[in-house]
Amino acid sequence: MQDRIVRATAANGGIRLVAVLTTESSLEAKKRHGLSYLTTCILGRAFSASLLLASSMKIMHGRVTLRVRSDGPLKGLLVDAGRDGKVRGYVGNPNLELDLVKKGNNKYSFDFTKALGTGYLNVIRDSGFGEPFTSTVELVNGNIAEDLASYLYHSEQTPSAVFIGEKIQNKSVICSGGLLAQVLPKKDTDPLLVSLLEERCKEINSFSEDLFKSKDNLLSLIRNIFPDIDDKSISEKARSQEVSFKCKCSKQRSLNAMKMLDKSELEDILKKDGKAELVCEFCKNKYLINYEEIKSMIENQS
Repeated sequence: MQDRIVRATAANGGIRLVAVLTTESSLEAKKRHGLSYLTTCILGRAFSASLLLASSMKIMHGRVTLRVRSDGPLKGLLVDAGRDGKVRGYVGNPNLELDLVKKGNNKYSFDFTKALGTGYLNVIRDSGFGEPFTSTVELVNGNIAEDLASYLYHSEQTPSAVFIGEKIQNKSVICSGGLLAQVLPKKDTDPLLVSLLEERCKEINSFSEDLFKSKDNLLSLIRNIFPDIDDKSISEKARSQEVSFKCKCSKQRSLNAMKMLDKSELEDILKKDGKAELVCEFCKNKYLINYEEIKSMIENQS
């Protein structure tokens, strides 16, 4: 099933609802980065969080960068997501595995808190006009959902509820996604809307189970929480959008990066190796810069 993002509103346009599916994107990242099950889930959660944030941007080329800097064994993460549904990212320690923690009722969960440790969540919103907006908050517990909710509360002062989860079965991620519910600006002082949001969200006992049971039907997932969504408030075209793991790297970008090196550094590369291989951190694509290309860069600096 193609990853998607679905938008809706409820309470006569007073509450914005966004649901995202990131299963295939998470599995693509797992394949490219050689991720463990733990780091696949963590990066999948970060994918969902960044796409949920980017979904509210008004322009299609708007982007959100989500970075975690912390002292945990994960060694941080970086995710770049666009309003266009394209997402990419990586973690510092892709092979990390930790013992599961018991949650009660003989259920176990990944230890996200131990993996990320203590640190900060940094969010950059770039609309493509002027300086990007940057905000940093302390990590709450490393499960990404509560960390994102903390960011929205402290940085955007918007009453919000964030749910992010995944389901693993037979040693594979079978679903990954998230849901964001927000009281819209100009209505965020309405106590009735805030109470409605709180009441509906209290009914969610296990978002991961709800996500799994929805069978990739994100609109159904939204209706489980807000049955009275405003069906005609958003056009069909704007309601649903494809999501995919997609990197912006290219051979030309690699060449441009190489051109930033000093002439002496380029000459050293040419003398020692006769070529250079650049690896994209976001997707692990490799780009070979050959002898003639490096030689041309040196000549252009002469």
